[in-house]
Amino acid sequence: MCDQILSEDERGARQDGPVSFVDELVVALTNARIYDRKHPRLATAVETLGQGLASLCRETESDTVRLGAADGFLFFRNRPLLGASLAARRLTRTLEEVEAGGLAFQRKATQEELFAFVHFVARSSKGVESPKQANAALSQAGCLHVEFLPPYEEATGTWGETSSDSRSAEFEDAPEASSEQRIEMDMPSRVYQDVVSSLQDSMVRSCSGDNLDITTMQARAESILKQLKDDTSAMMRLARYERYDAFTFGHSIRVCFVALNFARHLTDDTQLVERIGLAALMHDIGKAWVPFEVLHSTDRLSDAERAEMNMHPVHGGQILLGNENPDPLAVAVAFSHHRNMNGSGYPNAIHPGSLSTPTMIVKLADVYEALTAARPYKPRMSPTRAYRIMMDMGDHFEPSMLRRFIEVNGFYPVGSRVKLTTGEVARVTAQTDHMARPHVVTELAASGEQLFREDVAALDLRQAEAKDAPAVADIILDEVA
Repeated sequence: MCDQILSEDERGARQDGPVSFVDELVVALTNARIYDRKHPRLATAVETLGQGLASLCRETESDTVRLGAADGFLFFRNRPLLGASLAARRLTRTLEEVEAGGLAFQRKATQEELFAFVHFVARSSKGVESPKQANAALSQAGCLHVEFLPPYEEATGTWGETSSDSRSAEFEDAPEASSEQRIEMDMPSRVYQDVVSSLQDSMVRSCSGDNLDITTMQARAESILKQLKDDTSAMMRLARYERYDAFTFGHSIRVCFVALNFARHLTDDTQLVERIGLAALMHDIGKAWVPFEVLHSTDRLSDAERAEMNMHPVHGGQILLGNENPDPLAVAVAFSHHRNMNGSGYPNAIHPGSLSTPTMIVKLADVYEALTAARPYKPRMSPTRAYRIMMDMGDHFEPSMLRRFIEVNGFYPVGSRVKLTTGEVARVTAQTDHMARPHVVTELAASGEQLFREDVAALDLRQAEAKDAPAVADIILDEVA
């Protein structure tokens, strides 16, 4: 968990482009927060960033890559980088703090210059209040070919008056003045972005041996729960893996979403549900102490490596106990989420006993997420197939809890894309008392793209009793989500 480096399989499956470049930028920034400049993993991350810059320059036939920034989003040539922006809050926050309108990376930026830039953003930008000051600091560090852009000026369609050609861009490279509503980040996206940022901070703190900011993580769990109550579908369809993080943060967030959605159907105790959400977010924090070579191994683990991996619940309990006023529920979940109802699993306990309800909730969400998520080595699995596997796992789960989990989650979970018998594609927005007939909203085809419209074609498929009435034909699993 300490290293934000993509596996060879994952890197090979990616396409060049601005999203990949931002992903690599996030990787380098995260590593720069953990390691000093001599560490080989930081050097590898910066080298890969340089390769991404060269590749994007070739792809766009340009000597400069400009990223605009507005309202928490990054832009490239008038296109918001939605998914990449959700993972890049540390970067967008720095741009806001120095009042910059974006960044310009020249093709001839050296590895040393890129290192100076990521080190500045990761460690040295505090107290800098303008793009001019930021660029002066970069110049002093020897970085002459990466620059902070001035605030974007709608009237001229440029990033202000500058003396450097690399800081002046055509209108097409910036957010459109007439598209404010399109580029505004909605509340679920902002919540998701904040959660990713906080998980990044927790990982960095754990790797550095510092105390976690549990208060902030509690606030994140509360925000997720509120948004799930306000619009479950909007939150659940955001619960996807970000390609840059080698499936660490995406997994924890997805487990949290699923656990919270289940827990709120079991109890009206909001405080307890929020504590379960915190426990779900932090259930894998112990992976911060697992050696990189083991955590990100693409080969079958040896017995010794498997034993090392199986220590992450113990590490998680230790990390959480090391904070002031640790939540016993979160500690128990981190320690016990790989233990089973029959006493098997790991780690071994001196006094093994039955699992608590919060631990079982997170355990169910953890296994379900692992089965249904896309991985570099496997495609997504349908929920119904995952349920069958979970039911065949015997004493891993309490049977009545597993049945209730399936009822709440449904055959077509909220946020899923499905194909209807009419041929239309729809998004599941809510479950009903019929597990195979949820509420859905259809997607409309426009300009060759699927546009999601919540204000049209809302269907309660329980009413689909008449001949030729719409029903779900199949779930669509072609998304990495």
